Amino acid sequence: MERFAFGENWRNFSKQLTNEAYLDAKKSVRELVGDLTGKTVLDIGCGSGLFSIAACALGAKKVVGFDYDPQCVATAKDVLERVRQWEPVIRADSINFSVNSILNENMNLEPADVVYSWGVLHHTGNMHKAFGATARLVAPKGTLAIAIYNKHFTSPIWKMIKFTYVKSPAIIKKLLIWLVLIVKVPAVMLTSRRNPFSKERGMSYYYDIVDWVGGYPYEYASVDEVTAFFEQRGFKLKKFVKTRGFTGCNEFVFERVA
Repeated sequence: MERFAFGENWRNFSKQLTNEAYLDAKKSVRELVGDLTGKTVLDIGCGSGLFSIAACALGAKKVVGFDYDPQCVATAKDVLERVRQWEPVIRADSINFSVNSILNENMNLEPADVVYSWGVLHHTGNMHKAFGATARLVAPKGTLAIAIYNKHFTSPIWKMIKFTYVKSPAIIKKLLIWLVLIVKVPAVMLTSRRNPFSKERGMSYYYDIVDWVGGYPYEYASVDEVTAFFEQRGFKLKKFVKTRGFTGCNEFVFERVA
C-alpha cells in the first residue's frame, strides 16, 4: 500500500522543536486526559514522541510509545534526549519507544491506564480494526483519548488529494502543499478568526499541512459513528472536543466502564 512518509515529516518537525512548543504539548496532554500521576500510558502512533515524553513529565510511572514507521521511533528517541535537557525530571528508563503497528495481531502489550492516539488510527489502512485493537488495550476503568478525522461531504475529495500526493513526484507534492496553504490560511482566518500559525499542542502549522495534504491511508468517521463503536464495547464518552473545521480531527475521551 502507498503510504505517506510520516516519519520524515516528524523528523523535519523535530528539528525546529522549541522548549515553548514542548510546554504547549505538555499542557495539551494534561487538559485532555487529566492527572497522570502513577499511571501507565500507551501512546499509539507516537510520531515524534513528544506526547509520550510529556506524559512522563506529568507523572506517569511507565510510558510505552510505538509507531509503524522506524524513522518516527528514531526521532522520538532523539527528541527524548533533547527534552530531558529542558526537564531533567524525565527518566529515560520510564519511556520505551519501539516499532510496531496497532494492526499487528501478535503484539504483546498489557492494557494501560491511559491509551492515547491523536490523529493516528485513521491512517492505518483499516480504521475499524485499529479501533477494536485499541479498545482492548485500555485497562478496566481506564481512559482512552483519540482524535479522528471528521466525516464531511468533502472527505472523499481530500482522500483523492492525499492519494495523488503519495503517487506524485516531489515537485507535484510541493505544489500541492503550497496550493493548500494559499487556500487554507485565509479560510481559517475568516472562519475561526484566529491566526492559523499560532498552533496549539506544540505543533507546527506548516508540518501539519504537509501531514494533512499527504496523510494517506486516510479514513474518517462521524461523531456518532465513533461514539457508537466504543460505547458498544463498554466505554462511556467523558469529553468531546469538536473540530474547528469541517474535516479536521474531533477529540474523544472515553472511560472504560465495562
